[in-house]
Amino acid sequence: MTVFAISAPLEREDALADLAQRHGHRIAVRAARASELVQRLAHVEVDAVLVSPDEPHLDAELVRVCDAAGVRVVAVVDDAAQAGRARALGVESVRFADGFPAIEWAIVTPTAAREQRPRGRVLAVWGPAGAPGRTTAAIGLATELAARGQRVAIVDADSHAASVAPALGLLDEAPGFAAAARLVRTGSLTVDELDRVAQTVESSVGALRVLTGITRAGRWPELAADRVAGVLEACRDWVDWTVVDVAASLERDEEISSDVFGPRRNAATIAALRAADRVVALAGGDPVGMMRLLRAYPDLVDVVPSDRVAVVVNKVRTGASGLAPETGVAQTLQRFGGIAPAAQWPLDQGAADAALLSARPLVDVAGRSRLRRAMQATALTLLPAEPTRAAARAASRATRRRGLRIALR
Repeated sequence: MTVFAISAPLEREDALADLAQRHGHRIAVRAARASELVQRLAHVEVDAVLVSPDEPHLDAELVRVCDAAGVRVVAVVDDAAQAGRARALGVESVRFADGFPAIEWAIVTPTAAREQRPRGRVLAVWGPAGAPGRTTAAIGLATELAARGQRVAIVDADSHAASVAPALGLLDEAPGFAAAARLVRTGSLTVDELDRVAQTVESSVGALRVLTGITRAGRWPELAADRVAGVLEACRDWVDWTVVDVAASLERDEEISSDVFGPRRNAATIAALRAADRVVALAGGDPVGMMRLLRAYPDLVDVVPSDRVAVVVNKVRTGASGLAPETGVAQTLQRFGGIAPAAQWPLDQGAADAALLSARPLVDVAGRSRLRRAMQATALTLLPAEPTRAAARAASRATRRRGLRIALR
């Protein structure tokens, strides 16, 4: 028997309580809001907390208190948007329609067992103003991941100047990303719908699915934060990797606006960065490009933890960075920002121009270029290391032992 605490709208609360009791579990606490639940958990021992993912039932303080007490929090959701909000707070989610067996799985199954069904990962490509090559990098990294047998989608979430579609020769009268965002709002975004609104680019190393960006900058209010988070959460069930091209600006314009509930121009960028498992921060390989990164980097790590950020310097060349450009770039970033670049990509203008002129991925038109090889090496660092057979067998045995102990409780 598992002892639960619940905080959800009354109708959902009653349904969860009824389901729990029918499966032989006990409800110790029923609270109207997260703050009340926090107070009551100080006096009652529970095994897990079931919550609705929206306010006032789930907040960061409840998650912190439960983490400190070793109590698992599970959000019971209805759609991808709600799952995205739960994930933003570090909370696992299950769909209410899947019933109590799914909830029990999330609560009592060891982490190693759940990881046998991995979900897709999100990679955001960001860079400061000044065209450091965000779109080129996003397409290049996506293609290299596809070359390693991964199912890959590119999402153009740039709310200022979307450019993935023209870079790949796609028609974008009906932007796929905006269409997916509208489906999140109505709670109807599914994997099948993502397939419907996406376009396909065939390359020599595999197919890429593409959600094209907004066609006019004035359409940015369609890309609200919760919709962006919902789309990216749904993408985890669609492909292995979702590579997101985002805008440069990170300003929180609510700080200078009296309308704190109004739409935010940079909400799409900030939401995508927060949702990402990894962020590639791109800098131009010249003094101006590096200074722009150094000035914007503190704002970036205010949005996403630095341990999820890999700094890549693009367009590195002798003419702008001295006779030993790689050394000069590394020393500059370390001296003025304490940043160790994860990679440096050379300026290869001929290869980049060929890809742009033909509207094709770099691998198709300049597969042996220096720039392509550099992107390939960076993409390999993103893929998780494959465990040895011995390690896999040991992990399997450990999982079975932990599952047995849980079953015996």
